[in-house]
Amino acid sequence: MKIELNEHEALTLYKLLCRWESTGKLTVKGEEESKMLWDLQCALEKELEPVNEAITKRLV
Repeated sequence: MKIELNEHEALTLYKLLCRWESTGKLTVKGEEESKMLWDLQCALEKELEPVNEAITKRLV
């Protein structure tokens, strides 16, 4: 699977991940990060829904 991000989305995700790495906490700050994560979830949902039971078992 390939997910493409524009430059703004990539930078927003990078900042979120860097903060997670430095604090040990995955927190969402502001509308920009919330929207980027929601958009990412939607993109994954389109590819993965309905979630196959075999995929779900691999994640747990």
